Amino acid sequence: QQREQHAQERELRRAIADSGGDRLERLALEMSRKEAEKQRRAEKAARYDQLRQPLGLLALHQAEDFLVQRALCAPLREAAAQRETELQNQLNELGVAFAQGRQEHDELTGELVSLKARRSNIDAQQVALRAALCQALKLDETAMPYAGELIQVRDDERDWEGAAERLLRSFGLSLLVPDAHYAAVSEWVDRTRLLGRFVYFRVRPSKKDLRGELPTLHPDSMARKLAIKPDSPFYAWLERELAHRFDLACCNGQDQFRREARAITRAGQIKGAGERHEKDDRHRIDDRSRYVLGWSNQAKIAALESKARALQARLGDSGRRIALLQKEQQQTTERLQALDKLEEYRDWSELDWRSSATELAVLQDERQRLEAASDVLKALAEQLRALEAVLAET
Repeated sequence: QQREQHAQERELRRAIADSGGDRLERLALEMSRKEAEKQRRAEKAARYDQLRQPLGLLALHQAEDFLVQRALCAPLREAAAQRETELQNQLNELGVAFAQGRQEHDELTGELVSLKARRSNIDAQQVALRAALCQALKLDETAMPYAGELIQVRDDERDWEGAAERLLRSFGLSLLVPDAHYAAVSEWVDRTRLLGRFVYFRVRPSKKDLRGELPTLHPDSMARKLAIKPDSPFYAWLERELAHRFDLACCNGQDQFRREARAITRAGQIKGAGERHEKDDRHRIDDRSRYVLGWSNQAKIAALESKARALQARLGDSGRRIALLQKEQQQTTERLQALDKLEEYRDWSELDWRSSATELAVLQDERQRLEAASDVLKALAEQLRALEAVLAET
């Protein structure tokens, strides 16, 4: 009877095993491992997806997709690195231009402040130099005007204003020093480092018969198109100097220009003594911001204000362009960083969470089937417990 009961026990235990009793325990462990693996792969796949979207890469579904995209990353990285270099070069150039523009705008602003405080068209640097000289020698600035402050183009000859400004610019920026102050000025200039070019004329007392010394001017002479400030004590000296220095024929055509010994065109081409010709187009001939002649500076102030507004608008455009380039540079840098991080994923199995999900689903199905047969297991377990009690009694 005991042998039969042991045989029944073995049969019951085999039936329990066949019905999945120990398999449920193994399934629980295996499903936990598969779930962790799936979660790990899903997190990596989500990170990969987050990196590839800004790069315009397609979503991955299989190993072939992964290999194709991995091959694409190298040329994409090379292109991004090249673009980053181009952007940096453009930013460097724009930065230099912007700094120069800012400096020019500051100089314009300073020039405008200086002009609005006086009536002269002379550059602020030259005005400051005269101020320093007069302060050092305790002289009145009005006693030593620049030639340009006493000369202007006649109202009925405004067509020749640009050519006159170009021709007389150097002379207009020359300081007129009365003979009484000549010795003191000469000594001050000699001992002072001026940090620039400074031209001045010694103006001796005029003689009564100076007008008789004036040369006969050409009918179209530039000197005839100029007016001298009537109340100036330098009137006679300037009249003589203009007649001697600027008796150039103002030519309306090239035929006359070629015929004349000394001539000038409206475009600013100058023919001087000894067949010397010159045309300086480093600046526009109608750029009023550079004009130095005249005893009223309203036109120059208006020109400088217009120039300052245009420069400010240009600086605004440059600033916006710099901001756009900086934004693109940041995006390109982020693109390069994303491509570098994509290089870290070297195997499709690191990202293939779907295969893990499929395997997990298979295990879940098996567990569901085993749990559906739990009634049979329960009955077999009760039989085994009853048989064990009987065996103990036997």
